[in-house]
Amino acid sequence: MKKETARIRGFLRGQIVDSDTKKVVGDSGWVENTVTNYGLTALAAFAAGVAGSVVPTRACLATQTAAMNVTQAALVGSGNSYATFGTKGTSGTGAASFTCSFAGADGSLNVGAAGLYTSNSATALWAGQTFATSAMATNQNFNLTYQFQFATA
Repeated sequence: MKKETARIRGFLRGQIVDSDTKKVVGDSGWVENTVTNYGLTALAAFAAGVAGSVVPTRACLATQTAAMNVTQAALVGSGNSYATFGTKGTSGTGAASFTCSFAGADGSLNVGAAGLYTSNSATALWAGQTFATSAMATNQNFNLTYQFQFATA
């Protein structure tokens, strides 16, 4: 019998955009995430149709600079800011996508990490990653795209 392997990988892309000109002034590029134990369990419960299962509903930006790990329950650092996903859907074969935007007008923020959450709870981190810290000014927005890619092989 042929053995199949299934893989789940998470990716994010963050862009700082000038509010007036809409020009991208900072771009993380696609960065692979660490999918947490909570995220794997939540995905399995959702796929199995378990009553009360949850899906990601928002993202969080933080100043965390330490590497992510699978047991991490929340992003760390000061200035955590949450945003609800504006768009959720699929893209390509086996990819779930989530997008949202953080308004700089709500206050400047040093962004060094992003995470995917079920709620504003500090214990519901699905996946996340750190990246080069960037300062977001009040005349800028931070656009975030998350993807979970499901594949065999």
